[in-house]
Amino acid sequence: MSNLVPANQIEQIVGAQRHQSVHYGRAVSAEETVYILHSKRCRDSGIDLRYCEFSQALDTGIDMGDWGALQDETVALTVYEGKLIPGRAVR
Repeated sequence: MSNLVPANQIEQIVGAQRHQSVHYGRAVSAEETVYILHSKRCRDSGIDLRYCEFSQALDTGIDMGDWGALQDETVALTVYEGKLIPGRAVR
């Protein structure tokens, strides 16, 4: 199961501000950890964020074929066929 990171730290770790509907993430290679910045809509829904579809997809691991070149970058996230997929890099 995913671990929760304090709200006052996650934006800094991921490197983005919380968006209304987009989930952002960062795969930190030095820690071998992927962090998810949940959207405002998701956070405000009242669910335990560990049960969000993005957290559930992360629990299955990541495919380095998808993430290799995007490690240590802030990316928009999507879930496809139960996998956490990095989208465009946020610069």
